[in-house]
Amino acid sequence: MARRKIFKFKLTKKQKRSFVTFLLLVLCVWGGFLWLKHLCPLGAPKVPWVHRQSGHPKITFVIDDIGNNNHYTNQLKALGDKVTYAILPLLPYSGFYGDLSRTTGAEVILHLPLDTMLDKIPGRGLIVGTMSKEDILDMLARDLDSVPNYVGVNNHMGSRGTTDRDMMTIILSELKRRHLFFLDSYTTPESVVPAVGRSLGLPILARGVFLDNEDSKPAIRAELDELRAVARAKGNAIAIGHYRVKTLEVLAKEIPQFEREGFRIITLREMLKVQRD
Repeated sequence: MARRKIFKFKLTKKQKRSFVTFLLLVLCVWGGFLWLKHLCPLGAPKVPWVHRQSGHPKITFVIDDIGNNNHYTNQLKALGDKVTYAILPLLPYSGFYGDLSRTTGAEVILHLPLDTMLDKIPGRGLIVGTMSKEDILDMLARDLDSVPNYVGVNNHMGSRGTTDRDMMTIILSELKRRHLFFLDSYTTPESVVPAVGRSLGLPILARGVFLDNEDSKPAIRAELDELRAVARAKGNAIAIGHYRVKTLEVLAKEIPQFEREGFRIITLREMLKVQRD
């Protein structure tokens, strides 16, 4: 008994070519999707698409809020020169940690308190927009003098201060005169720091990831995964954590892992050269 044909039509040669072309197009689209997924995994933070730099992704780790106490000196020393010390001014241990950096090899920057929108007092050495130019420069000089071995500055808080163009022009102009750079901690998307820096010709860096907005080890590790994604996508990234025992302990374990994965841990001054190139 002859078999009955399920389909009673035949494809023409032209239809066959069109069908094959369609299949090839689907495979190309799917392959492109898989490639993009590998390059920037799902769940990674949204970052501007830029030309990826060649070589190993580069990361700088900055530890903010150093200077109020010496509770975690051993944990900080264990990180050696793999982190930058962002030291608050005019505090009991501002000078101590600036001097310690000469032993550990860590880079040092002044963690400059600037005015904030939050209901918080940023601390000693605060600069606000209502000050005269002379008072701003005097306070900046006193803050810098209290922190040995500095090479640059970043803002402590400053959600109001970094939006004040006049005040930031005074501060950044003085940093340029002193041959320093500025790291924008990026506490507000309204920051005028990048624009003012460009107008003055001052080197400006910007924070990519905050590691410990939530002070727990699982949350810090999750932010480190985001840091990996940002650094891979852009070629480099700056991470800011705080002088807290959980943050320092996690970094002591994770930084060697980053290096095993092919990331290069560099200083902020090295990052300036990377981003210029």
